[in-house]
Amino acid sequence: MEGAKTVFTSKAIPVHVAGAEETVLAWIWAYNGAANSLEVYHSATGEMKAQFTASAHPMMHIIHAGPAAEPTIWMANAGTAYAFTAGFHSHGDHAHLETPEVYKTVTVGPSPVHTGVAPDGLTVAFANDGDQTVSVIDVASGNVQTISHGSGHSAALLTGEYLITTSATSTSEKWAKIIDISTDSVVATIETATGTHGDAFYAAGNTAFLACGDGIYIIDVIAKSLKKSLPYTEPGRTNFLYHGEGASMAVGLHKTESGTSDKILLLDMAGETLEYLTIAGATLDWKIKDGYFALSQNGQVAVLADLSQPKVYHVDLQTKAVSTLTAPVAAVAVATNFDGSQVWVLDKTSQQVSRIHVEHNEREDEFSVSAGTEWIFVTSFNGEVIED
Repeated sequence: MEGAKTVFTSKAIPVHVAGAEETVLAWIWAYNGAANSLEVYHSATGEMKAQFTASAHPMMHIIHAGPAAEPTIWMANAGTAYAFTAGFHSHGDHAHLETPEVYKTVTVGPSPVHTGVAPDGLTVAFANDGDQTVSVIDVASGNVQTISHGSGHSAALLTGEYLITTSATSTSEKWAKIIDISTDSVVATIETATGTHGDAFYAAGNTAFLACGDGIYIIDVIAKSLKKSLPYTEPGRTNFLYHGEGASMAVGLHKTESGTSDKILLLDMAGETLEYLTIAGATLDWKIKDGYFALSQNGQVAVLADLSQPKVYHVDLQTKAVSTLTAPVAAVAVATNFDGSQVWVLDKTSQQVSRIHVEHNEREDEFSVSAGTEWIFVTSFNGEVIED
């Protein structure tokens, strides 16, 4: 594809090479769904610093939220939402590294699945498949407002004063509803298409993007109407759209009949265009269930594990340049820091986590996590970090 390139390397990957190490201060979160366990490790020492009871829906995992000075992460499953401090207390251009703690535990509706976070990070939402409601949570207080007008498998897309819900399971219902959160009332119902599943909101343009069975449907939230749709130009679709805080580019994982692909979808939300990025020879998953995809918090880098080869693909979403990093084995779970300059991989067989410095393609800081860890996640800070 024009503007994209794949860079392969056969460079050997040293672990803990003298003089090559640097201290990277971040928190590595390791999730074990069978044990309902979430463990937090110090990125440089590999020491486990916290262990929590928590559960996440297999397809949704973790979302970032506010407050700005001390951000939180949220996850939910089986009627409960769990929130933890991200482990950084901000002081402007620097932050203090602090051991993550329990922030809130909140009762939500039955079977929370799809998630949402408001552009300001002060509200999160979980769509409850069990009763077709959406639980909208005030991050600061933990207070829950139950919103009607969902479906058996709804989006929970927060735009600020509005919530957008959808219908994904019915072939006869093809709608998105714009809900006034303050009054729990429908202000617009917009016809979309079947299989509405996966969404993104571009705050700068007040536009919502809904992944449907035949393309991406764009809603003008101010006009409360369908703006246009972008058809898929390759066989298959995307079920999930991911974008960073304030980013204009969203990534869609490519779902095909085989279940794997050598492509990802790139949705330019500012330009309202859709294209495909092909990674030659790659075998990529279409979902995040097993942790094979990660997006940097700033939304500028996507990281994808190859399911068949010991490779990890590092994609600059601005330039569309693809760099190939060497992983210890195929099908590693991946995570990345705020700007995508560091990548962590989990070898699920050995339960070893290691960090790959992207610029040098060198693997460092290897440590063990608990048996049964399924995927990993990173919280980090964009700036200088001071360890208290």
